[in-house]
Amino acid sequence: MIKGVIFDMDGVMIDTERQSTRGWQHVSEKYGMDMPMWLINKFKGAPAHKSQEYFDEYYHGRFDYWKARQERSDYVHEIRKTEGIPVKRGLYILLEAIRERNLACAVATSTQRDSAHNTLHEIGAMSYLDGVVFGDEVENGKPEPDIFLRAASVIGVKPQECVVIEDSINGIKAGYAAGMKVIHVPDTLEIPEDVAKLTSSICCDLIQAVTVIDYWNGKEIRIDRERVKDAFARYTSVYNVDDPKIKLKIDHTYRVAELCQCIAQDMGLSDTDTDIAWLLGMLHDIGRFEQVRRYGTFADDKSISHGELGANILFRDGLIEEFVPELADLKGMDIWNTLDNAIRYHSVYRVPEELNERDRMFTDLLRDADKIDILRVNYEVGVEKIYNVTAEEARSCTVTDEVMEAFTGKQAVLRKYKKTPVDHVVGHISLVFELVFSISLELALSQGYLNRLLDYPTDNETTRQQFARIREIMEEYIRERMA
Repeated sequence: MIKGVIFDMDGVMIDTERQSTRGWQHVSEKYGMDMPMWLINKFKGAPAHKSQEYFDEYYHGRFDYWKARQERSDYVHEIRKTEGIPVKRGLYILLEAIRERNLACAVATSTQRDSAHNTLHEIGAMSYLDGVVFGDEVENGKPEPDIFLRAASVIGVKPQECVVIEDSINGIKAGYAAGMKVIHVPDTLEIPEDVAKLTSSICCDLIQAVTVIDYWNGKEIRIDRERVKDAFARYTSVYNVDDPKIKLKIDHTYRVAELCQCIAQDMGLSDTDTDIAWLLGMLHDIGRFEQVRRYGTFADDKSISHGELGANILFRDGLIEEFVPELADLKGMDIWNTLDNAIRYHSVYRVPEELNERDRMFTDLLRDADKIDILRVNYEVGVEKIYNVTAEEARSCTVTDEVMEAFTGKQAVLRKYKKTPVDHVVGHISLVFELVFSISLELALSQGYLNRLLDYPTDNETTRQQFARIREIMEEYIRERMA
């Protein structure tokens, strides 16, 4: 729960970093100091004494930091006489939102008291603030956490209930070290990957931060299902809908979405989480359409992992925002990662152990719904069409020993063991062993397709005996699960 919001000032509330950079460049040119941009960037978000260390380490005493700093400040003041102090987009919207939500609000800036105090008054922000901590009020400046911890104390909020809004490397490190959530609003600095990992969210502007804070504070995100369906129809329309493979996956998608909803409701998930489950069903096979277009097959081992392809299209290429614009402001957050992980891993043999409990739940839920409908697809479409074999081949082949061994062990059959058309049928039946939730097994049984697959039509006596054994094993498994 977020109860307090702590702003950095320069580069977050006001767009002064560019003016400051121009000031340093002016001083550099005036005195022939050859000041590199990386050095100017190190000054950003750092207290004055820390900036002096960077300055002296680079120039080895050839120039006076405090003189250069004063000339930089004088130059910036001259710029502001004509340009004013540029305020960052969305500042007042965010400040009003904080006030409306009765959240405490503070500024923690490395800028010295007089300068920062005047700036906050000039831009009209002071009336929104419950406290301000200046750079000269703490012993250790950013990237140490002192200034943010002091700000939390001033507004009477626990550090873990605060969010820091920062633009600089030093500020992000300080907020993270203080045990606070950090929203990074990029300004002039490129943040390295190791620092970006310390943030809880990256927002393009301060307006987006309102959505993020509301989400952290439990505001439900409801999915507009009609919009999702419309987006899905638009996306699939560019593929050859006369291709039976494409039509099969379109129909499969809608059924899996409904199965996801059934499982979620039986589990007692919230309306929002039920929406997420349904959405996963609608999006889980996005990669299939591009897989067919590129490779002409649904066989991942002969082309590409369709789960990974779909996740990349949705979350790296940005297609998800066409389906659910509401998620655009939550990029990189837990809900975004949950959707990505569930789609990415829904078709793998084993789900990675490192997934957190929530991500694992949604991944298992989607995998169950997908498996249930795969039973239906395999019965209704038939092995001949799915695997492009003749009826004679399908009715005469036998189950290979490796497949029988895996099934006898009540394990999902690995793709590498499947050699004959009937091996694939047994492999799909074995998916029942992988169903995680009790309601999933009940749904699979109630639809009746499992029983029909177990009645596999064959002209081969050996295969007939194999399927009698397969039925015995499956019935035994079901009794154990339903007990």
